[in-house]
Amino acid sequence: MNIREITNKNEWKDSPEFLQSWEYGEFLKTVGRNIKRIQIGEGDSATQIQYILTTLPLGISYVYIPWADISKSELEHVLHYFKTQKISFVRAELLKKTNTQKYKIKPFENIQVRNTWRLDIKKTKDELLTAMHSKTRYNIRLADRKGVTVDNKKDLDLFWDLNMTTTERNRYQSHPKSYCKKLLELPNTYQINAYFEEKPVACVILFKHRNNLYYFIGASANEYRNLMAPYLLQWKAIQLGKELGCEIYDFWGMAPPSKQGSGKESCYHNYCWEADHNLTGVARFKAGFNGELKSYPDAQEIILHSPKYTLFKLIQKLRKGRAKAGHPLS
Repeated sequence: MNIREITNKNEWKDSPEFLQSWEYGEFLKTVGRNIKRIQIGEGDSATQIQYILTTLPLGISYVYIPWADISKSELEHVLHYFKTQKISFVRAELLKKTNTQKYKIKPFENIQVRNTWRLDIKKTKDELLTAMHSKTRYNIRLADRKGVTVDNKKDLDLFWDLNMTTTERNRYQSHPKSYCKKLLELPNTYQINAYFEEKPVACVILFKHRNNLYYFIGASANEYRNLMAPYLLQWKAIQLGKELGCEIYDFWGMAPPSKQGSGKESCYHNYCWEADHNLTGVARFKAGFNGELKSYPDAQEIILHSPKYTLFKLIQKLRKGRAKAGHPLS
């Protein structure tokens, strides 16, 4: 099966998954990622894959493939192609669970979200509001009644100040400011900001691809949280999606569904999830807007060169050990 590299946008098919879109790949180039694209086969039945190539010292290199739609037979050809390119291993998050008989596979924690929460926004605004949990509707109207105002202005500094507050409060690491700057420069990203008495209290960054609008990043202040501004922002984002002609509003990451008999489930507005999951608060917030869960297969690492893969894992383990000991990492 013929495999060739694609460098011309006119040859690229419009993928339904934004992580495989030409525009998102070009964005990743601006923040330092080495983006490659290949085509397997020819004609209308050809499959195309966009991936990130990472090259490290000691001859180690690996490929990361997010949300590609590829068959088992195509995967075998792609892995052979990567092996001829002296790739050490492949990190794959494919749309369909696919195995290979020729290479060892190791489980790997998903880089992208494992579960997303999606809302059909083809319905009327009244229908969307009616389908929400009554508390969600109440909080949207409360924010409006209390004087929260919104605009759609792209403002990096406004976002960044709120983002730093949010990451410190929730104790997670943010993308660097340069990444967010490049993201907001894209023509298909949008920013919605909420204010109280002209002071920014919350904002969201959204990404449009085809007929989907994605809730990409959210941030909020520590003050005025009783005003429920994030509820109003999400409702405004849904309305923006309708104005842009989108059919789906994707809330992005969601806690996984509860396992039957686990005894650790939380339920809210027709959705039940694992209560001890770190997204349990987020799950309650998003479920209140109504929607449906979409899940993706587990990530895999496919080993093409066992000694280099083993060396890579050893280096990772040593670096983690140094980090725990308080040593700075380059």
